[in-house]
Amino acid sequence: MLLPSKPAVLAALHLGATLGTCQSPVILADTNRDGIVNSEDADGRAFWTSSRGAIFLPNVGDSSNRCPNVDLQGNPLSNHELASCNDASGHLLLEPKFAAPLKTLPFEVADGGFAHIYATPDGASSRVRIFLNDFPERANETSAWRFVDPEFSFNASQIRAGITLGIDGREFVKNSAIWDGKVTVHFDVYDNSTTYSDAVRLKVAPVLTHHHLQSVTTLLSTAANASDPVQLEFLRQLDAGREAAGLAAPLYLFNQSSDIWAQDFIEPAYASMPGRDGPVSIRIMLRSAQSTRTGGRQVFEQLRGEGVGGFQPEGGRRGFGHLEINSFGNLETIPPYVSKSGIKYPVGRIIQGKHFEKLPAEAMTNFLNGQELQKPLLLETGWLLIGHVDEFVQFVPSNKTALGFTIAIADTTSALDVLRNASAAGHGNVRAVSFNGSVETAFSVGEEELATTVDQLLANATFREVNAYAQRHIDANLELLLAEIPLAREDVIRVPVLFKDLNMGGGGFSRADDGLPSHTDEVMRDEWLVASFSPAAINGIVIGQHYLSPKPWGPVVGGVDLFEEAVRSAYGRAGMD
Repeated sequence: MLLPSKPAVLAALHLGATLGTCQSPVILADTNRDGIVNSEDADGRAFWTSSRGAIFLPNVGDSSNRCPNVDLQGNPLSNHELASCNDASGHLLLEPKFAAPLKTLPFEVADGGFAHIYATPDGASSRVRIFLNDFPERANETSAWRFVDPEFSFNASQIRAGITLGIDGREFVKNSAIWDGKVTVHFDVYDNSTTYSDAVRLKVAPVLTHHHLQSVTTLLSTAANASDPVQLEFLRQLDAGREAAGLAAPLYLFNQSSDIWAQDFIEPAYASMPGRDGPVSIRIMLRSAQSTRTGGRQVFEQLRGEGVGGFQPEGGRRGFGHLEINSFGNLETIPPYVSKSGIKYPVGRIIQGKHFEKLPAEAMTNFLNGQELQKPLLLETGWLLIGHVDEFVQFVPSNKTALGFTIAIADTTSALDVLRNASAAGHGNVRAVSFNGSVETAFSVGEEELATTVDQLLANATFREVNAYAQRHIDANLELLLAEIPLAREDVIRVPVLFKDLNMGGGGFSRADDGLPSHTDEVMRDEWLVASFSPAAINGIVIGQHYLSPKPWGPVVGGVDLFEEAVRSAYGRAGMD
């Protein structure tokens, strides 16, 4: 039975805080979110709102490395089996620092009095754990905590002394239609023939993606050896960029898969709650909704550990196989802002791309929407072969705007201007792509493309048409963003990028004869599927005010890469180097 918090009860609570006992039972959590549980948490404790109400963490790391990657015969676990194990999958509090505090205030009962402490509704009770702390002086030790079964009885001595508890989550919100993250913890006291009840409302912390105004600590990529010289050289240059940007931590390299596209199969995220000494946070690494992409299993095989958990989207439609729409290159995060319609996004907002009528995987959509604070804004990316938002837009720190960030967007107009200016200056016979390596060490580039001059490229009607087509889609997406974000149009950074269609030296993914859906979409009637003509400078890494850009390999005049010069100028407008 849930009794409302009446003024008389609250008065008794404050009196109890002074005299050591209460006139009715009271259970408290950190309702006011100051990191401390005390009498100031009494008001409104049975309710939860966006501004008030206790928060607890999904305790889904693997602090003791007990979670296996293979079975006893050495066979790989299924995706579901792999993701099922974590610190909260049993009945031991293996990581006490991630338990949110609860406590009951001392309440006088007869010697035969007893109490139950339990969670409702049923959908929540199976997803949370409540623990009793028998030894407060050893609160950081697993042995100090006991799992509380809903039918466990607290005796009169415990009720009189006040009970110290902790709560954590076995999981986070995956689908708010099944569980919205809220839980009510009840404290029912039975004293002779009288039953007393109190309750406190909590909610599991949302899992949030990072944005580019937050500090970067570590760069992740995929290991390589001499058998993959391209990736090996990429890692060498990436490490040099890391040092130049001032990152102390070495590169973290995945080694359980040859999939080099780490950005696409993993997205770092986090969950946090208030603590006595500041926020208490756990990392949640998201695996892409690509069930057959084995590189994503490294979320659990390598990253899961102390203070690091993982999310694996399961079930629903559109997550089978390796659809590019579900890669995390198709997910970025706008830094914190207040929309033009007045909606606040204090931790940023996610953008994703749809492919015309095709949407991202249902399981991932349910997960992202279920966190509530960053509900995705959908852009149109179906015009791209791979179809990722990071191929044409990003959000970068800026010391020139009130928001502290700006939009960087791919721009074919400025890129074509670079070529036209070079031609007008008498450099039309310079190669448009200055890459001097072998085509075997380059992505989606052919011999004919490498031999094309600036003037030949400008004279190519299909090339001009493709870039006009790409620019129309880019402009439409930019209008959608500017209708949402209070950013002046003149503050947008336009990064020179050119595009090509599949018949201009590009390549696609052919449908494999293995029963799996194609990675990419079929070309729709009256549409193109385009890709960047040369490495797109906009698809780089933001590290504070530093930017690690793909080398665009533009035409070189007088020892200067004209595209590289234009890219430096564009990002310089935001105070980046």
